[in-house]
Amino acid sequence: MKIRYTDVLVIGGGLAGLRAAIGAKRRGFDATILSLVPPKRSHSAAAQGGM
Repeated sequence: MKIRYTDVLVIGGGLAGLRAAIGAKRRGFDATILSLVPPKRSHSAAAQGGM
């Protein structure tokens, strides 16, 4: 098993998770996003079809 070290671990690749990772990177932290699905298949992308 490979061990990865990061400053910020974001769980979920929807809009809120991506925004949190961008905010962390802008502040100089190393951010990693964990998601079960690719960003285009997240709940945020699916919800936009009904907006």
